[in-house]
Amino acid sequence: MEEIIAWAARAAGGEIIRSFKASGGNRRQSLGLDVRLPDGSEQALFVRHDPRERIEGIEPYTIAREAEVYRAIAPLGLKAPRYIAENPELRAVLTDRAKGIAEFRHLKDPVAKQAIAHEFMDNLARLHAAREVSLDGGLSGRIADHVARDVALWQAMYEEVGKPDPLIELAFRWLHDNLPDPDGSPVIVHGDAGPGNFMFDDGHLTTLIDWEFCHLGDPMDDLAWFSMRCVMEPVPDFRAALAHYEAAGGQKIDRARLLYHRVLVSARVCVIRHRNFAGEPAYAIVSRGLNRRLLIEALAAASRVVVPTPLPVDAAETERQWLYDRVIAQFGEIVIPRSSDSQVIAVAKNNAKVVKYLKAIDRYGSAIAAARAEALARLGPLDRLPFEQALAWFAQDTLWEAQLSAEASGSIARRHYDEI
Repeated sequence: MEEIIAWAARAAGGEIIRSFKASGGNRRQSLGLDVRLPDGSEQALFVRHDPRERIEGIEPYTIAREAEVYRAIAPLGLKAPRYIAENPELRAVLTDRAKGIAEFRHLKDPVAKQAIAHEFMDNLARLHAAREVSLDGGLSGRIADHVARDVALWQAMYEEVGKPDPLIELAFRWLHDNLPDPDGSPVIVHGDAGPGNFMFDDGHLTTLIDWEFCHLGDPMDDLAWFSMRCVMEPVPDFRAALAHYEAAGGQKIDRARLLYHRVLVSARVCVIRHRNFAGEPAYAIVSRGLNRRLLIEALAAASRVVVPTPLPVDAAETERQWLYDRVIAQFGEIVIPRSSDSQVIAVAKNNAKVVKYLKAIDRYGSAIAAARAEALARLGPLDRLPFEQALAWFAQDTLWEAQLSAEASGSIARRHYDEI
C-alpha cells in the first residue's frame, strides 16, 4: 500500500496527511486519503486497488475498466466519484471522496431514508437519460443484443470455474429462453445499483459508488439491482421509489422485463459466490443461503410458477449443542463487549456466525443429507426434469441450505423480494 499511497500523492499534487482503510467490495481494497495541497487546502480522496498480482480468466471487470467508466460518466452531472488518475501497473484508480457513509441500514429515520432513496432515483434517471456516452462504442444496437451478451458473459464466468451447479444452470437456460426484446435504445447501466452502493450524509445522497459492473443495457437491470439491494437494506416504500424514478424522467417501468432482470441479477450474484470472491467464511455462509433463495423467488415470479411450499427437516438436538451455545455466548457476552478494537469485534461477530452454522450442521446435517439423497434418487437426473418440477426441487433444496444458515443469518433469513 505504501507504493500506492506515494503514487496517489504525486497524482494529487500534494502531501498525504492521513490514510485509512475503507470498507466495501469483495475483491477490491479501498483507501481513504486526506491530501494537503500546495496552497494549504485539503482534499479528500479515494483509492480503489486490485491486490491480485495476476488477473486470470475472462472476467472483464478490472480496475482499468472501472477507470474507463469514471471517465465516461464525468460529463453527465451525476453525484458520482470524480476521476483523478489511474495507475495500470499498480492496478489502482484515484477519485475524489464524498462525505458520508454507505450503510443505509444505520439510518433509522424512515422519512430521511425515503428521501435519500428518491435522490438516488433522480440520479439513476439522469444516468439512463444520457445519450452521449463514450463507453463501449456508445449507445448503439438493440437492448436485447446487449443483454444477450451480458448473459453469455456471466454464463462463461460460471463455466470457467469448472464446478457444476444445477441451479445456476437452470437459471441460465431460463434467461436464454426468455430474453426480452424491447423497443428503444440501450442505456448506460450502473450495474450494482441500490442501498449499500451510494453514500449519504445529513439526510442527503452524496455519491453513487462501486461502478465496476457498469455496462450498456436495459434500464430495468438497474431497477432489478435496486430490488435486490433493498432486500438487504430496505427502503420504507419500495414502490414509491420506483414511481419516483418514472416521475424523475426515468423510463417507464416494464414489470415483465424488471422480473426478467431480477433473475439475471440473482444469477450474477450466485456466480460471484460460485467463483469464491468472498474471502470471509461468515459472509459466504449468509450470502449463499440468501442469494440462492432469492434466485428461486425471482425465477418463480418471472415464470409465473407457483412453487409448492417446501418443508424443513426436523432432528433432535445432539449432545454437543450446549458446546456451540457456550462458545456463541462467550463471543456475545465477553469478547465483543470487552473489546474496543473494531477489527476484533468484527472477527468475533463473524466467527460467532460460523459457529452458529456448525451448530446447525451438527443438528440437521445428517437428516438433510438423507432427505436430499432420497429425493434425488426419486427425481432422477435434474437436467431432464420439466422446468416447474426442477424449480420445486431447488426450492426444497435451497430451503434445507437456508435451514443450516438461518441462525447465522439473523433477520436476513426472513427477507424476501418486494412485490412489483
